[in-house]
Amino acid sequence: MATAAGVFLMLSPLALLGSVIVFVLVAAFWHYVSLASISAAASMPLLIYFLWAPHHAPPLAVTFGALAAAILIIYKHDGNIQRLVEGEEPKFSLSKKRGAE
Repeated sequence: MATAAGVFLMLSPLALLGSVIVFVLVAAFWHYVSLASISAAASMPLLIYFLWAPHHAPPLAVTFGALAAAILIIYKHDGNIQRLVEGEEPKFSLSKKRGAE
């Protein structure tokens, strides 16, 4: 995710910002970092396409590169997807657990 974020920061900072917003919203609402990562990756090709420029689409290399990166990131989360489906994926929380002192 971090490598892809660095690439997209240079290609389309506005699309990266949109993807980060998707990540934060999904993580805040559902409390699954893996689901937030998958959602952010899936949103990136669409955000790049629609935010590239108001009057023209991005070059095909950028479009297919963003799509390939999204597919690869989602594929690498296959274990997380399986745990999400089975209800076994751990949730993310900022609060400290009681009794863990």
